[in-house]
Amino acid sequence: DYRHRLFDRYLPFWDKGGYDDELGGVMVNLNDDGSVADDEKFIWFQGRGLWVYSFLYNNFGKDPRHLERAVKAHDFMVKYMYAGNGTWYQRLNRDGSIKEGVSETTNGWAFIADGLQEFYRATGDEQDLKLVEDTVRAIVNIYDDPDFNGIKNLGGLPENTPTKGLRNLAHSRRFVKILSSLLTQRSNPQLEALVKEHVDIIMTKFYNPEFGIVNEFLQHDYSRIPGSEDYTFIGHVTEGMWIVMLEALRTKNKALFNDAMNIVRKHVEIGWDYIYGGLGAHYYVFDGPGRTREKQYDLKEGWSNFELMIPLIFIVEYTGEYWAKEYYDKLYHYIIKTYDTDWGVWKQSVNRFGGPISRDLYIRKRWHPKRKGNFHQPRAMMYNMLSFNRMIHNKGKLTPFPV
Repeated sequence: DYRHRLFDRYLPFWDKGGYDDELGGVMVNLNDDGSVADDEKFIWFQGRGLWVYSFLYNNFGKDPRHLERAVKAHDFMVKYMYAGNGTWYQRLNRDGSIKEGVSETTNGWAFIADGLQEFYRATGDEQDLKLVEDTVRAIVNIYDDPDFNGIKNLGGLPENTPTKGLRNLAHSRRFVKILSSLLTQRSNPQLEALVKEHVDIIMTKFYNPEFGIVNEFLQHDYSRIPGSEDYTFIGHVTEGMWIVMLEALRTKNKALFNDAMNIVRKHVEIGWDYIYGGLGAHYYVFDGPGRTREKQYDLKEGWSNFELMIPLIFIVEYTGEYWAKEYYDKLYHYIIKTYDTDWGVWKQSVNRFGGPISRDLYIRKRWHPKRKGNFHQPRAMMYNMLSFNRMIHNKGKLTPFPV
């Protein structure tokens, strides 16, 4: 089913205009027929697009067309988007001219670095390895500055919460993803130390044992934000845990895998909408004014549900836990019923009932209504297919944990 959805529906949609065959790179906003709605090239989509086509090439038959697209995306990105010293421009026009300069956030830089490390796996070009290391170094230097103001309140914190110097789960999660993948290709003691540091930060700093949840934000010294100790952002946690699971597999650390598995279970159980299905977003242990489940349910973002496919299938593959099978079955049917489209690219978001979100919410979130996702859906399907292939190879038995 996933193979059909990916190769016969999803990728052909991007062939219609989403991938820029002439100049390289990925368009952001597309009509439902695949035609381009505007000519913006956003940094997130460029790094993610490079990762997707590189991962396709590396893991699904080494199709030269996938590598060609990765090469064109890489060359466009490095030529026009790189601002030097590990920093990157935020938005370009289709022709590579700058639409928005270097952002105060570093999220896009991390997607660039992840795309480059996967591309390096395909080509072995040392220049790309250097770009990854320079980008990671730039992110670390900026993120560790107490005056860093690149963390955005996703709506879970009170509106007047100061954001200067805040830490967020996404930064540590992305460090682990980039570095763990890179370290499967070559050793580097400094990067080993950095990935170990951020796994520890996720599992001991962001994890709040008082409530059994992972906080989304912490103060600069990694202490908890007064009044928000009970807040978590469910989708980021479950996404972060499968990344920790990959690192546990790489380092042969079964205890770490099990800790991540238990965190996934807790957050799925508290975040699942047992009336209408699907995974919510904001969650508060203690309800109160402005922090109720109504706020959690006004939006069900597709990416958080798609990302949950990955840790659940890892848990099924390596442990056979029955609760994970049950949630995977519910999740699969919910996604197909709620997010699938005639054109093969799953919807970005729905409301609690599975219907379209309001125009006001698009305006409030500053989203373009024609944005099509180029990352979470294919990533989830590809990781799932790889798990299924291993399970088929093992004739239905658990995949042995590395020792």
